[in-house]
Amino acid sequence: MKKRYVQLVCGIPLAVSLLGCATSRKVQVVQMGDNKLSCQELTTEMRKLDEAQAEVDSKKGMTGTNVSAFLFWLPGLAYTYYDAGQATTLISGRRSHLTDLYNQQNCDGR
Repeated sequence: MKKRYVQLVCGIPLAVSLLGCATSRKVQVVQMGDNKLSCQELTTEMRKLDEAQAEVDSKKGMTGTNVSAFLFWLPGLAYTYYDAGQATTLISGRRSHLTDLYNQQNCDGR
């Protein structure tokens, strides 16, 4: 009985530490073939960036993972916000790159 109690007490913090942070998918700012995208494809790529940003934003705030991290493993919460910030920076850089291509192709004038 005592052995099971020790395993349980040791296992819970380990599980929380492994689940205590949420990572965000990262995008490459410049991707191979970007300069060959049509105006419609550039617009589609920008919509995908909107979805990626919404996903990143959903990992911040009062999620179950963040509450657990706050209660049991504060570095996990800090990493979640740091990681979300990195993902947002990459999304912003990609959006800027695609916007430059969009403007170079004079997509608004078509």
